[in-house]
Amino acid sequence: MMARQRPSSPSTVTKARVPGLDQSGSLHNLAEIHPLLDHYPRKTDSEGTLKLDTDRLWAQEPPLDDMLKSQADDDVDEASLPHGLTKDDLKHFLKRALIVKRTSNMTTAGKVPSMYALVVVGNGDGIAGYGEGKDDEVARAVRKATNRAMRNLTAFDRYDDRTIFHDIDHKFHATKIQFRSRPPGFGNRCNHYIHEICSCIGILDISAKVWGSRNPMNVIKATFEALSSKQKLPEDIARGRGKRMVDVQHTYYGASE
Repeated sequence: MMARQRPSSPSTVTKARVPGLDQSGSLHNLAEIHPLLDHYPRKTDSEGTLKLDTDRLWAQEPPLDDMLKSQADDDVDEASLPHGLTKDDLKHFLKRALIVKRTSNMTTAGKVPSMYALVVVGNGDGIAGYGEGKDDEVARAVRKATNRAMRNLTAFDRYDDRTIFHDIDHKFHATKIQFRSRPPGFGNRCNHYIHEICSCIGILDISAKVWGSRNPMNVIKATFEALSSKQKLPEDIARGRGKRMVDVQHTYYGASE
């Protein structure tokens, strides 16, 4: 009968040797740079001493906005762009990915996951649009939504290039929104989705209140529908009342002449 072997004593156990670590087994000083534990890139000061602080992964922009700015607009046909815009103009557009979420489609084979994105673009001078995109990956979904937004650009009328002409009450499905024109310097005091849309359009002074459903997609679509088709321009008011344009501006907008 074989005798059971006794386990070796702790003093005879072979220790794993890691380059740069103290062979005595003491813990490494975390205040110092270690070639194995610390990741690159490493920074040095003027004296050549290594420092622990490294640059942030995204210094200025969040990763999604940075991806939107760096992507090319080659998929957009220049002939399909409205208002005489060119591809060079699109490079200066503001691009905001307001909704990015994971969706799932139930089929006979089971749940098929995908990514949904809603992107708003605008030049900040009265032209903006939104687009929706779906794909298996976030980057491609955002790219699809951005390209569709470029094709769906709409011109918005602004009073004094800063606010809307009059107050608007609009209902879209279960969402009700009240828009109020405001004096210069008031700012955009409204829902954060409406705030981003107004920034892309170039509206500087407005207040808005959302009632009912606050579903992001409903709020965004209701905002575009209200600002694009629910405003009565001074020309329309003058034509409907049989007055001159000057009289309408003096009565409704406080023009001096």
